[in-house]
Amino acid sequence: MTNTWPLARGTVPEREAFAFGATTIFVLFAGDAVPNTLTWVGAGVLWALVAAWGVTILVRAKPPLVRSPWPLWAFLAWCLLSVAWSHWRFATISSLTVQVICAAVAFTIASTLTWRRILDALSLALRWVLLLSIVFEAVVAVFVRHPIAPIWTDYGDADIPDAFYFSRAELFTGGRIQGLPGNANLLAMVALLVAIVVVLQLAEGRMRRQRATGWLVVAALGFVLTRSSTVIAAALVVAVVALVAAWMRRVPTERRTPRYLLLAVGAVVVAGAAFVLRGPVSELLGKGSDATGRGEIWAKVLGLIDQHAVVGWGWIGYWWPGIPTLAVAHRKGVTYLQAHDAYLDVWMQTGIIGLVLFLLYVVTTLSRSWACATRIGYDAALRPRTFDPVSLLPLLVVVALLVQSVAESRLLYQGNWVLFALIAIKTRIVLTGEEPTSTGDGPRTPPAKREFRWATTR
Repeated sequence: MTNTWPLARGTVPEREAFAFGATTIFVLFAGDAVPNTLTWVGAGVLWALVAAWGVTILVRAKPPLVRSPWPLWAFLAWCLLSVAWSHWRFATISSLTVQVICAAVAFTIASTLTWRRILDALSLALRWVLLLSIVFEAVVAVFVRHPIAPIWTDYGDADIPDAFYFSRAELFTGGRIQGLPGNANLLAMVALLVAIVVVLQLAEGRMRRQRATGWLVVAALGFVLTRSSTVIAAALVVAVVALVAAWMRRVPTERRTPRYLLLAVGAVVVAGAAFVLRGPVSELLGKGSDATGRGEIWAKVLGLIDQHAVVGWGWIGYWWPGIPTLAVAHRKGVTYLQAHDAYLDVWMQTGIIGLVLFLLYVVTTLSRSWACATRIGYDAALRPRTFDPVSLLPLLVVVALLVQSVAESRLLYQGNWVLFALIAIKTRIVLTGEEPTSTGDGPRTPPAKREFRWATTR
């Protein structure tokens, strides 16, 4: 049984909690593969079954809300209030219902799994999404040899945009593969997250070197085949943040002020250079000076914001098709259903008040994630604890998601929303270095040996 939350009043089987966490992450990050293969009705049934499973676990675990992040619930409460003035009231109620259910799912995973088991669940689910994506694209390219559409569509002989296809059969033609998520940028983010969790598992001794090397090769392959400039930028930022966190941990907390000042100056310089050189950098990454049409979309969204800047148009999350007001993002025959920036999206939907609440949610989560990575813990004898690589998990994942949120609105729904909420809630419950061990974590072995579970079977 697992009882990883000190305040929990109930228990659930660790195997079930782990299976639920891995299944949820897999289903959400599989993205378009679910409705494209099961139809929207089948997808709705599957999502409802997963949510119901989570509710049963939550009821048995009985975790209190007292240690969860209030900015998350405050933001959701403001989204609920927006029903009163929403310009798409039915969509607001429906979308918010899904949003709250997803937050509850994240709450369930955070309250029933330790940080190491969350790492394992993320790794298992995301590796399967990535591997099946590459296998899927290979089957389409080798055997089908032409683009395929979702199962619920029949375009006939019509000339349709490439974005409407489930797979464009471009594995061997030099194009960008889309995989199970149905989008190259989303698949690239899965590859980046796989690289992060596998490296941490290797450093923790939770995965053999040969196996980890193989999965890192698969992640690199997915990275190359998707060629997402947004995720390339995210990967660079993640690498820099990991190095900075390691650099900061080398000195005691009371002697870090000069390093923080140097870090602040460096961040301002980099941010200024990035703003001044945004055009050339975007062209270098293959996005063009307009970031592949995002500049035009942002300008139109700012026009919507100007009309209702204080309270917004009403929460909707992922833009529903068929709403004329939101039909502002057109490119190559496709109407894009997002602002391509999570913060502009929140501002447009919930106004400046909602944006402030959302930024509080983001900043506090990032702050706690930074504390996980850089805080030096102490044992009962007041001796500094050794560094655990899993301490970097919250920070690196949060940074990757936040960089992506500048060019995509995925942080507001589906897998990104649940993963970010999971880290927000878990870091509020307990920091990585202060969590009691669970039987599901496996035996702790010396870093030099790093045999983990295999040592117990010999």
